[in-house]
Amino acid sequence: MMKKVLTAVAVATMALGVFAWPYHRGFGPGPRWYHGPHHHYHGGFWGPGGRNFWPGFIGGVVGGVVYDSVVRPYPYRETVVVQPAATVVTTPAVVTQPVVVQQPVVQQPVTTVQNVWVEGRYVDQVQANGSTVRVWQPGHYEQRTVVQ
Repeated sequence: MMKKVLTAVAVATMALGVFAWPYHRGFGPGPRWYHGPHHHYHGGFWGPGGRNFWPGFIGGVVGGVVYDSVVRPYPYRETVVVQPAATVVTTPAVVTQPVVVQQPVVQQPVTTVQNVWVEGRYVDQVQANGSTVRVWQPGHYEQRTVVQ
């Protein structure tokens, strides 16, 4: 794959070099093409009338077509999704002997009634007119059921 990419880049670079820059002096010592004494012209970077633009443009298009044909020979690929086959797993039935668990004997709770002393305390009482009065309630015995 990498070899194809490098080949395509090299072909595109050569196409640009051959088609896009034939009128320039090139690199290195001395002139490559001598056209007589140098004259000042107002053609700009692409030359008078843009005559040096079209060879480079066509070279780029050709290089792109070559690159696409070498690197991607099949532009449309369908994605294939493979569903795994359903697997049926059967587990063997294991028969075990029943385990007998003895239930503990639960004793019934014993309830007894006891007399319990309740301390005296202040209790708030609401009067008929809506005011609250704090009244002392003396201590007394109460009968309570105790579960043991």
